Amino acid sequence: MTPLEREMIRWGKLLFERRLISGWGGNLSCRVGKKEFLITGRHTPLGFLTLKDLVRIDPQGKPIKKNRRASSETPLHLAVYNGTDAQAIVHVHPPMVLAFSLTHDSFVPVSFEEKYTIGEVPIIPQDTPTVTKPDQVVEALKYRPVVIIKGHGTVAIGKDLQEAFLLTDLLEEAVHCQFFKESVPATGVAAAQVSQAQDGKATAAHPGTKSYALFSHEHMTALMESANHDPQFRNHGAQTNLSTSLTLHLEDPDTSWTVKFVAGEITELAPKVDGEFMISGKEEWWKAVFSNRIDAFLATQQGKLQLKRGELAQLSRWYQPFHRAFSLWQAIPVR
Repeated sequence: MTPLEREMIRWGKLLFERRLISGWGGNLSCRVGKKEFLITGRHTPLGFLTLKDLVRIDPQGKPIKKNRRASSETPLHLAVYNGTDAQAIVHVHPPMVLAFSLTHDSFVPVSFEEKYTIGEVPIIPQDTPTVTKPDQVVEALKYRPVVIIKGHGTVAIGKDLQEAFLLTDLLEEAVHCQFFKESVPATGVAAAQVSQAQDGKATAAHPGTKSYALFSHEHMTALMESANHDPQFRNHGAQTNLSTSLTLHLEDPDTSWTVKFVAGEITELAPKVDGEFMISGKEEWWKAVFSNRIDAFLATQQGKLQLKRGELAQLSRWYQPFHRAFSLWQAIPVR
């Protein structure tokens, strides 16, 4: 038995013990080298896997050993591998997530840890027993590590099975907390905070329709003006004493802008690389951030954007004003 086979058996058992699966539900897979994959077999109970339940397949999904039958969700797994950088996939049916998906269109985590790690999770429509049209799932997984399929389950990806397992487990626990939150009426301060958050989201849209070239002077000026004219950003910035400098770096073409904040106001914008913090990334991911396809903190957590200077823990103390700023910036069209 290879180390990968042992790992798959181990994580299948843990998924069962955590009640993220039941019966014969769910399937796991991981890359084996560059051209092959290991996936659970058809109708195999993940909590009780044995070596004969694991199937090695080629890029077309055909078993290397002809007498084996791979999971019926093999096309989904292959589509995800072809469209993302996933090294492992966990596709299961967590009960809390399943119930939640029936009455919601997306899931927004409650805690900051969950927001950093999984971000807002889309709920993708599904009307067949297996995922026959995986395009939406693949597109969503390009920008986030886990998605929910309505009435069906979750698909999580990672650099290994452990990461995909932990994302699945975290999402189920986060949804569990959400059910508790929804069952308790918001009163007093809590109600005011919810109302304020909703108002902030509603007013984040940019009034103009002009689009800007990414990281152009006009684009950066529009970002600065939108933040400085927003009462919520100024208020959050003043309350948290947002006084620092942040360099936004576009890798190709090599372009950098440093934004200086003083007591919650942007006081300077310059094409420099000398910020106390520096976030760097490729055009694909900056466009995804500014087009609201992925949260900036989540993109940094996932490594799609790199924090080249400074510590995330230090940057996180200004989470509220930065989150507000990026909400505003995402409403400014880029091209």
